[in-house]
Amino acid sequence: MTSPEKLKPGIRAHYLWLGLSIAVALGYLFGLGGDHIPRNGDELVYANIARLTAESGHWLPLVSAYDFMRNTKPPLLFWQAMVAGGWGEHWTLLNLRLPSVVYSWAVALMVGLLTWKMVRSDAATPVGLAPGASTAEGRNRHAITMAAIAAIIYLSFFSSYRYGRPYLTSAAETFWLFGVFFAIAWSPVPLLASRWKFPLIAGLALGIGCLYKSFAMVVPVGFGLALCYQAIGARLAPWRIFRRGIVIDGLKVATLCAIALAVFGLWFAIDPQPGEVWREFVVGENAGKFKSSAGYFKVAFSGSSGFLTNVTGYFSNAGLLLPVSIGCAWAAWRSSRQRAASGQSVSDAEKVLWLWLLALALVFMVPNQRSARYLVPAMPAVAILIALYWHRIPRIWFSLTLALCLIGALAMGLIGFGAVRATQNTWLYSSMFWLFLVAIAVCCVIGMVKKELTRPITAVASFAVLLSLAWVTAPFNGQLGRFRADTIARLQGQAVSVPTNFNGQFERYQFIIKGAKIIPYIAEQPVDYTDVNELFKTSRYALVQRRVGQPPCAQCRVLDVRWDLRSRQDEKEGTLAAFKTPETFWYAKEYLVERLTP
Repeated sequence: MTSPEKLKPGIRAHYLWLGLSIAVALGYLFGLGGDHIPRNGDELVYANIARLTAESGHWLPLVSAYDFMRNTKPPLLFWQAMVAGGWGEHWTLLNLRLPSVVYSWAVALMVGLLTWKMVRSDAATPVGLAPGASTAEGRNRHAITMAAIAAIIYLSFFSSYRYGRPYLTSAAETFWLFGVFFAIAWSPVPLLASRWKFPLIAGLALGIGCLYKSFAMVVPVGFGLALCYQAIGARLAPWRIFRRGIVIDGLKVATLCAIALAVFGLWFAIDPQPGEVWREFVVGENAGKFKSSAGYFKVAFSGSSGFLTNVTGYFSNAGLLLPVSIGCAWAAWRSSRQRAASGQSVSDAEKVLWLWLLALALVFMVPNQRSARYLVPAMPAVAILIALYWHRIPRIWFSLTLALCLIGALAMGLIGFGAVRATQNTWLYSSMFWLFLVAIAVCCVIGMVKKELTRPITAVASFAVLLSLAWVTAPFNGQLGRFRADTIARLQGQAVSVPTNFNGQFERYQFIIKGAKIIPYIAEQPVDYTDVNELFKTSRYALVQRRVGQPPCAQCRVLDVRWDLRSRQDEKEGTLAAFKTPETFWYAKEYLVERLTP
């Protein structure tokens, strides 16, 4: 197997990989302020809560357009947006999302640093490294290379890209929760032996993470820490709990969790309506996840909320890197058998990573509502483990990843072709865009054929596809996706009916026609909504979406038009429509219309 150090003979390859990792991190900024980035659909719900709370002029209580969806997240998430948006003065998607990206960068830095330390301290040099890697200087260069690759891998996970950039982010909770295990993995023995300093600091960090997500996060973190104290601190199997020191270790975990809950409890102390917080957040948002009319076991063994969701969650979160993540699990299992036969064991730092993965997955097996998104805080550990087993993962898994990336590049080409057909603009994309897609495809094929290039190309191929996704939507985040300046000025303070087909989807128009009074109307498929005259009963202006070539309405005046990307396509259209008519499957025109009579 070939090391990444052989990628560029005569060049210090670790500098090249460091540069690539920085470039990938900066790639998170591309298209960040656009309306069309991969995100959680609820982002706009929470943007609505943050905006209305800011308009109230108070930190608390939280304010929402929905009576039933107000205290659904702790306040730190909304305060972050309120501060980043200047309490409404600088209310843009870019400003709201920048803190999320900073958190993602910080997590990637932790991934790189921990990988560097673990690889550098490993006396056994993996098979296939470049000559000289067994020396101290060689190991350090190799450690830097693998640290950069680990950071790239983490940033290339689809879950990192989707949930680590939008305003409603998993990056903040990932930083604070994974940070606890990062610290233990960095220095296992001293921190686990710490009497009060580590429990205090870790409790505060966990408390901040809870103020971003939920008090319930003390359960997986507490469980993971208990496993660390047992398996690493006491060097005993998890079930051998009747041991010397168990009471002290138990008190440390309990104290840490109590500190975190105390930090979270500040919300109840300062919120003017603590009873509403209890009813909406504790009972509704958290306890509600245990309710199911179908029954616990029926849900657990079937459907999208079954146990299988958690079992496969770490793989599916990897996105295009799914085969490599599976290959990592396979390589780790084979290595564990080899170590068992030779009497060796994994390092304490690696044990911490596996225990965190195990704890998070097991705890989220318990609620009826399960989602791979709940496992995102452990994805940094997955990235580090992939880097640690990089040279022991069979090449076939890298080739399968390159095949997926090749398909991804072709899909981006299809979406781009649909945009060109829809807009009838041959030069909608520069030649660099098409060359970039061709380069991805060619490199993927080369990586599958050339053994020595398989791993280096795989390391960057997944993010290249994600970057092409941002690139293909870029024109619709720009001038094509906007109304004219005079139109925006005309709509200031005016009521405008806008389509919505998901919770809070109407909030996106606060950024598209800023200053207008938004009145949402339900349109499951906005392109098929026909009762336009009904909209004019509540507002003079309305936004109406139509497929390319279809008129907006019979008796109305068109004032302006912009392009939009469609979402939640009707199943009746079928998947083949994406290939046959990509211009209507992916894109729509959105018309600003007004009634003919004043």
